[in-house]
Amino acid sequence: MTFNKTVLATYASKSNPAISHDVRMGANGHIYCTCPGWRFQKKHPLNRTCTHLKQFAKAALVPKAG
Repeated sequence: MTFNKTVLATYASKSNPAISHDVRMGANGHIYCTCPGWRFQKKHPLNRTCTHLKQFAKAALVPKAG
């Protein structure tokens, strides 16, 4: 089975800048993060969040200058 994953944004880890975490959109249209903070939550994936998803949402809401 193949899953289409589109990387929407990449953020450096605060604890280890050599590691990066991706905010991705899955083939099902749901947005998720590859960080441990998101992956290891016990909530349903649609109810999870992390700092990277919050940063992505904030950046998406800011109008572009120009």
